[in-house]
Amino acid sequence: MKKILTAVLTISVLGIGLIAFYSMYVRRIKLSDVNPPIEKTREAQALSAFFGLDALPAQSLLLYWRGPGKNGMPLVLSQEVDPSTLDNTDFEVTTQNGVTFSVEFVTLKPANEEFELRTILFIGEYGAYPDNPPVRVTIVGDLMSRSGQNYKGQSLPVIPLPDGPTISYAEHFIIDDDYPYVKSGAGCDCPKEETEQVVRTVWAGGVRAANGKELGDNELNSFQITLVRGKDTTQVHPFKLADLGDGDNNIDLCLKEKGTPVLVEAEAGIAIDPRNDLNPKTKKEVVSRW
Repeated sequence: MKKILTAVLTISVLGIGLIAFYSMYVRRIKLSDVNPPIEKTREAQALSAFFGLDALPAQSLLLYWRGPGKNGMPLVLSQEVDPSTLDNTDFEVTTQNGVTFSVEFVTLKPANEEFELRTILFIGEYGAYPDNPPVRVTIVGDLMSRSGQNYKGQSLPVIPLPDGPTISYAEHFIIDDDYPYVKSGAGCDCPKEETEQVVRTVWAGGVRAANGKELGDNELNSFQITLVRGKDTTQVHPFKLADLGDGDNNIDLCLKEKGTPVLVEAEAGIAIDPRNDLNPKTKKEVVSRW
């Protein structure tokens, strides 16, 4: 009897611990101290909706208790959202046959670090490929950007399930004394002393290298950044990639060169999404964070 009571107690404690960990994992997000003032002069836009997975893996249990087996669809926005205004009722998904689904669950995980809060992951059932896949996402509620703009009313097509990941957003910034620098571990930043500036790429969905591992040194020359220096332009490659190992859709390109980045390009076939679809050649205009 004593062994049974001990086992029950152990299971109960473990269960409470798992619930606490689950709660922390889902709800913990990091707001930057300052929202870039330049965002007030830019229009907040929905950039991409990606039917990334028709059956989420078991690990999605850490995001949503009913996640495994459900559809996963990241929505990328041009500006960070105000998390207090985010709710699953803010969105509708329309399928090829005209059926409209409410969104079951939304989260900013795993792209939940400072300056990353622009990707919203939908989890639920939103049609089935190939008979009746989702084709459009509409923002129907008051979803606010951190600059005070309302995304309500915006609608955009869904990138189909078989398509590979593309770059949805890109910005450049420097690592100064006020930057929330992460030196090591999952999601760590570019080497501080060697980096002149960073180009952050935000993909339509999470990406890994084509071999299934993290993107890294093998892909450096597959990224090209166009820099403007006065009246001249030049193309450079990153010397290192950063913000890796955290499972999100943000990849930082570390540059040693000065100049204003205006365009980032990635060759086809260097990255895969969680369904192992290879990326097409993709490029995006680079904007300034500040």
